[in-house]
Amino acid sequence: MRTLPLRPAPRLRALPALFATILAPAIADAQSATTGAPLVAAADRIFAPWNNTHGPGCAVGVARGTTTLLERGYGMADLNGNRPIIASTILESGSVAKQFTAAAVMLLVADGKVALEDDARKYLPELPSYGHTMTVRHLLTHTSGLRDWGSLVAWQGWPRNSRAYTQTDLLLLLTSQRTINYPVGDHYSYTNAGFILARTLVERVSGMDFETFSRLRIFEPLGLTHTSWRGDYRRVVPGLGQAYRRTAGGWQIEMPNESIIGPGGLWTTVGDWLTWNQHLTRKTLGSAVVDSMTRQMRLTSGLEIAYALGLTVGQYRGTKEIGHSGSTAGYSTYLARYPELGDLSVAVMCNAAGAPAASYVHAIVDALHPTLPRPSIMDTVALDIAAVLPWRGHYEDTRWHSISVLDTAGGVLRLSGTPVRARRDGSYQVGGQHVRLAAGSHTTPRSIRTVTSDGDSVVHVWRAAERWQPTNAELATLAGRYRSDELDITFSVRVRDGKLVVSPRHGVDDVLTPTVKDAFDGGDNAVWFTRGKGGKVTAMHFGASRVWDLVSVRVP
Repeated sequence: MRTLPLRPAPRLRALPALFATILAPAIADAQSATTGAPLVAAADRIFAPWNNTHGPGCAVGVARGTTTLLERGYGMADLNGNRPIIASTILESGSVAKQFTAAAVMLLVADGKVALEDDARKYLPELPSYGHTMTVRHLLTHTSGLRDWGSLVAWQGWPRNSRAYTQTDLLLLLTSQRTINYPVGDHYSYTNAGFILARTLVERVSGMDFETFSRLRIFEPLGLTHTSWRGDYRRVVPGLGQAYRRTAGGWQIEMPNESIIGPGGLWTTVGDWLTWNQHLTRKTLGSAVVDSMTRQMRLTSGLEIAYALGLTVGQYRGTKEIGHSGSTAGYSTYLARYPELGDLSVAVMCNAAGAPAASYVHAIVDALHPTLPRPSIMDTVALDIAAVLPWRGHYEDTRWHSISVLDTAGGVLRLSGTPVRARRDGSYQVGGQHVRLAAGSHTTPRSIRTVTSDGDSVVHVWRAAERWQPTNAELATLAGRYRSDELDITFSVRVRDGKLVVSPRHGVDDVLTPTVKDAFDGGDNAVWFTRGKGGKVTAMHFGASRVWDLVSVRVP
């Protein structure tokens, strides 16, 4: 055992449950006294799917106030080296790192060197002007409208992990974007771009590189002795757990081979995360810093969203939850604290892509507080299939232009494959989304309105009754070359075997699936073409949840 700074008592580094049989009885008794046998049993049950020596797994940490209740590991940190995950295993944060970047900016605010309402171009003059002032706060709340870099590099033909991207690469890419998703502040759209820029802001204002500033101002003062940024992904880090993704042939390594930090890229442990949460609760960095980090953002419409500064403020089973999820390559994480539950903190870090870290955190909360109110049962009624028959068809959302299909095949109403339930108030429920159908007129088409968890809404407009089945001649009118200066790419579009194929570079072909007239499904994004006078195709567009409309102009 060893005690880290600012801990009230030594922490026991618990081995995975699989290896518990080799522990001495005295150590087992000490662990039960520290964590409580019921919590250990609950964790063993929750993480049982990972409790083996032939796959990756998770580390979990639980604290209440300044008392650590549990730190435990399940599964393997390194399948090649036969090394198990233990409480001190270093794993990667994913986007949970955003709150640390926000804290770095807020320390500069506390120093009087930055203001959240400052124009971001004061510190980043190479950033284009987008017609509205983009503040530092907009960068940290996903309300800037900036496009996410992951989608942009994928459309260049080099998706994440196919190249070792650097901060310099991304600054050039982001500042080359002449348009953004929406007017600054009008909407919430998750984007890593703001936190990429925040890193450079910290470096320029502080005069230090981001890793040094974080170490001197955050990690060392708070006793986060196992925490550092992945500024060089090639660096050897003792105790680092490998990340994995399950394939048809078994587990394969899925590491984030890029030196991008700020939006993510934090190497740490569940113990350090618990320490971090304790300091947020105690406001060690200063009340102004911590209070600002949990102040929720308001859109220009006045709508308050859940996102604050690198943190989400919401509810779980009727109690306040302050947290964030993370996912990078094969890592999946969640860190949350519950001020109304005796300052409960729960940290989960997994090294398996797709592991439901948030669900595990909530399962721990459920085990500790089983009497919390359950969600109310939705008031649903029998669905009248005949009443919704006029709405069947293909709908295009008015933001990123994806196509959804509302159908009644087999007598079941589905929206893009998800069953639709009728609510007593005349609206509908599709998974976790509240949906309303709107009748059209001779000037207004039928539409579907989906409501987000923040109360914002997206309108989907009816486009066609059936899927478009273009002829080769129709596809041929779309073939050609399309230039995007924002990506510095000229796309080649051609017809091959009756399919439309888009190539950003030699050797990379994206085969498109027709949806409605002149529009296609490109897998993770929508692709559509627009026409000018005489019906001649003039441009190709890409749309996705994080890049709403990127235009490439047709060239000779």
